Amino acid sequence: MPQQTLLQKLDEALARVRLLEREKDEAITRARSLEHDAKELRGLIALAESKAEEILRPASATSVPEDSKFATTGRGLQELVEDGAIKNQGDLKRRYP
Repeated sequence: MPQQTLLQKLDEALARVRLLEREKDEAITRARSLEHDAKELRGLIALAESKAEEILRPASATSVPEDSKFATTGRGLQELVEDGAIKNQGDLKRRYP
């Protein structure tokens, strides 16, 4: 009888060890996957930062070809926004007293 109990406990311990090994392998696989995702995200963030810097660079820092069809004088969008704001002052005061 004591041998039977001992063998049963050994089988239970072996099953537990196998379960823990499987969980460990799954955790390692998940950690590797997360490391890969983090590396990919770092690359995307670096790309987004460089694109944002490129977009936000002052207009004088960007070169526009001389034969460009775009106007290089005036304030562009800022001018339109200010003109629109002046025309819509009454509308703003009605909406936000």
